[in-house]
Amino acid sequence: MVFSKVILPSLALASSVFAQSRDICDGPSITIVSSADADSIAGCETYDGDIIIDPTAQGIIAINGVQQITGDFTCLNATLLTSITSDQINTIQGTWHLEDLTILSNLQFSSLTGVNTIEWIGLPALQSLNMAQGIQRANSVYISNTQLNNINGIELSAVATLNINNNPYLTDVNVNDLKNVTNALSFSANGRDLSISFPNLESAANLTFRNVSKIDMPSLATVGGSMGFYSDTFKTFSAPNLTTTGGTLAFVDSPSLTSFAFPALTTIGGGFLVANNTNLKAINGLPKLATIVGALDFAGTFNSVAMPKLTDVRGGSNVQTTSTNATICELFDSAHDNGVIKGVNTCLTSKANPETNPTATGGGTASTGTSSGDSNGNAAVTFGPATPLAGLGALFAAIFFI
Repeated sequence: MVFSKVILPSLALASSVFAQSRDICDGPSITIVSSADADSIAGCETYDGDIIIDPTAQGIIAINGVQQITGDFTCLNATLLTSITSDQINTIQGTWHLEDLTILSNLQFSSLTGVNTIEWIGLPALQSLNMAQGIQRANSVYISNTQLNNINGIELSAVATLNINNNPYLTDVNVNDLKNVTNALSFSANGRDLSISFPNLESAANLTFRNVSKIDMPSLATVGGSMGFYSDTFKTFSAPNLTTTGGTLAFVDSPSLTSFAFPALTTIGGGFLVANNTNLKAINGLPKLATIVGALDFAGTFNSVAMPKLTDVRGGSNVQTTSTNATICELFDSAHDNGVIKGVNTCLTSKANPETNPTATGGGTASTGTSSGDSNGNAAVTFGPATPLAGLGALFAAIFFI
């Protein structure tokens, strides 16, 4: 009788507490205003839903105990929040969205290794990441408008999209383990002295670099889409193992650039654009380039061009330079006449203000077309079906662009 009176009520209480614990762990969401709210889910190994930090949250929010979040982790417009920490969260299966947290200076997740999507926007007081284990898995990473000076703690081996922009204090990016980018990698408007190193990156779909001082990608072998460099400050660039691009290759508005080298590149799958690089006096460094699937568009101060293996430009060509070297146009005109350049060929030397053709590097194929000159003598390129190379072979390869 005593057993029944004492033990059974205790079991009932324990069952009630367990049920309440499971109810809160099952979501679908919890809004956290203070660490006391976070303590209510400390017993949840997995929180099945979204965790939302309220805009009125202040100071430090510590989310301890929870190991996995099946939904999103969101904190927006919490302008009085200084720190978000977690000792055990290792996986966020949804989006980790932090935005407009103006005094957040500490982001410490000691166990985190996997996130589906990172969106960090407007964190102007965040200078560093405290990710002891390193984020090793992510599908998409977007970091914009922070005070980060590096992204140490993001240790990915593969990612679909990596977009890092408008972080004015960012000077160093080194993701040693990254080997594959399946959608796009983009850096723009970060620190003026930003140095980027991807020593093991082998393949990427699309690559875009703007306002970068140094880029190191020695293992890059294939680019499935486009590869573009814009307003960068490095003097030289080399991709020693790159063999093909599926889209346009571009170097634009980089006044410090003096040379680039692609010793293994055989095919550019889109256009080839080189424009407004003041100190680039020679376009060379492409000893094996044989095919440009799109069009060729060069504008600048260069006085020589060397592509000794080029035998097939399926689009047109627009070449404009301040140089007085008339041999440049003789070579391009000859290439067009012999069927290497399939579309319209426009070549101008001694041009005070060299211009690109906005349609020239749009990709696709082209036939020989008609040129319609404007008042400045510029020509437009028309596109149509490609014509065969017609047996020019090694003969033209030997004389083209010396």
